[in-house]
Amino acid sequence: MSAINPRASGLWASSRMSYISVAGEYDDEDGSDVDLEAMDFDASEDDGRTPLDRTIDRIGMGSYQWTLLCLCGFGWLADNMWIQAVAIILPRVQQHFSVRDSYIGLLSSSMFAGMMFGAVGWGTCSDLMGRTTAFNATLFLTSVFGVLASVANTFVLLCLALFFLGSAVGGSMPTDGTLLLEHMPNGKQYLVTALSVFFSFGAVLAAIIGLLVIPSHSCPPAPAPCDASTQNMGWKYLLAALGLITLSMFLARMVFFRLHESPRYLVHAGRPLEAIESLQLISAFNGDELSLDPEDVDDSVPAPATQPTLPSNSHTGADEESQKFASTSGQSIEPLRTSPKSANSYNSVGRPDVSLDAHQFGTPLPGSDAVFPRFPVLPPAPAPEEQRPLMSAAQEETDTLPPAVPRPPRSRQGSSAARNSRRLSRRLSTASSYIESKSGPLCGMLPRWMRRSALAWIDRVAMVLTPEWMRTTLLVWAAWCGLSLAYTMFNVYLPKLLETRGIDPNGAPKSLEDSLWDVVIYSLGGCPGAILGAWLIESPLGRRWSLAGSTFMTAVFCWLFAVVEHPWLVRASTVGISLSATAMYAVLYGWTPEIFGTKVRGTACGIASALSRVGGMIAPILGGSLLAIDRTVPVYTSIVIFIISGICVLLIKEREVQLGGARTFSH
Repeated sequence: MSAINPRASGLWASSRMSYISVAGEYDDEDGSDVDLEAMDFDASEDDGRTPLDRTIDRIGMGSYQWTLLCLCGFGWLADNMWIQAVAIILPRVQQHFSVRDSYIGLLSSSMFAGMMFGAVGWGTCSDLMGRTTAFNATLFLTSVFGVLASVANTFVLLCLALFFLGSAVGGSMPTDGTLLLEHMPNGKQYLVTALSVFFSFGAVLAAIIGLLVIPSHSCPPAPAPCDASTQNMGWKYLLAALGLITLSMFLARMVFFRLHESPRYLVHAGRPLEAIESLQLISAFNGDELSLDPEDVDDSVPAPATQPTLPSNSHTGADEESQKFASTSGQSIEPLRTSPKSANSYNSVGRPDVSLDAHQFGTPLPGSDAVFPRFPVLPPAPAPEEQRPLMSAAQEETDTLPPAVPRPPRSRQGSSAARNSRRLSRRLSTASSYIESKSGPLCGMLPRWMRRSALAWIDRVAMVLTPEWMRTTLLVWAAWCGLSLAYTMFNVYLPKLLETRGIDPNGAPKSLEDSLWDVVIYSLGGCPGAILGAWLIESPLGRRWSLAGSTFMTAVFCWLFAVVEHPWLVRASTVGISLSATAMYAVLYGWTPEIFGTKVRGTACGIASALSRVGGMIAPILGGSLLAIDRTVPVYTSIVIFIISGICVLLIKEREVQLGGARTFSH
């Protein structure tokens, strides 16, 4: 018979309703039935939350969380600010370096290519090295490469600088959103959607600064002569100004605020003592003192409620039965009974169940045995002649056992969660080993330090590509890529499209200043979209229908933009596109981190963000080719892709479950 695993067996679960501990405490001398009321059975504790969830809920939504919300918003603001800036300077750069229409799209594609690598790299970095590293480094590197881009004197150098800028700013959205979500108490996770407010103001900020510096420092309309090296410097001033603004955001994070590492990351990295310290510092920042034990940071799924114990006159029989069972398996039950606390399951704060050959989640801690006691060494099995058949022993005790007390209702959430956790661990281990065996020859060609990082990344990807998650993961990634492809194809050429739309009745072309004002109006139209998205995500529509509905509405407004001609109708259609698209992204960014677990959230969101950058990288090149056919072809192409992406969203199976005010999703 296989050995009993005290970490996995529900018999040794650390609970006041456990078989061993409660039987000793609540013996009934007269043999009467056990009173559940007297035993203080609290079914509310079995609501699916982990002890770490409860600890974070005790801290609540304080000044630390609100400050972190604003500072994480800086990363989202910088992301959209730089995307909009590249769209604004694109016509000016084309004129400055005399770039043909078929190649000018490389300017935006270079930045989106960098964002793709940055999203994957910084997302994995946040999972392996911690959230604070990515949180602080992304904005600093963005500011450095932004200033360098402003002094580029060739088109190739400008594209190279924007590539590295994209690799830095591309990590802001997945890492900042993950960091904020892991600090939110129950019922406040929807505030991640509020980051889209900063995202919208990023485009507004870039448009306003562009309106201030570009018209007065750009070449006059043709056919007037222009010296680009002296008269066309507005786009350089814009990049330099945005680089300094990004640097000020980084300094605000470093000087005015001390970020503590995510407690959830520390727990899953096998550093529970540091998680306790981080939680206490966060609570102190909020003005409260918090006393914590190692059990308070356990992030494993709670075991289902166990049955009440038998009356006292059956206690001896139960003990004898357990001893006889242990004798057949060669183990003693006494060490586990005498040290019930040693049986606490800390699987989530120790080494993970899956293979992580390139990274070990186990930080040596001084005196760790005092925090997590080791299990006693079990004695060897007795000789075969000393063993008694288990069946005969059970038969001998049958007549002495009183009628069993009915079990209280078991929590379906808890039992199914524990079952799914064990099943997922087996699948993760199998998937990780399979992928590692397939990639072994390729990884063997890499240097040791690079091989370790590659294997760690492969392990993370294997977790989100298990059969249980594959369908959901692929649909989410397809939605991210499609939405980015459709939106970027329209957005990156919007200034160029606006210069040819809404011409006054006299046929005079629009001035550069008028076109930039239209860009400002377009950017302002998206600001309420973040609030709309925050409302939609908590509305009866739910995440899935809110995202699909806003996607289809964006397609409708794109169609209006393609068919109307009057200047005010053009502006109204752009405002509608901006409003619905911002709401769409608000729901998308707020929903995606909720889908994946803590161990792989950074990697899964990072890959999703990277795929969105792939779409953004393809869009300028594809849009430029389509623009040469007709100015409306890129718009109609965006409409089709929006519709396909909305269908992908509707195919995601969402089953909403309320756990203490927070939503979770099963797939």
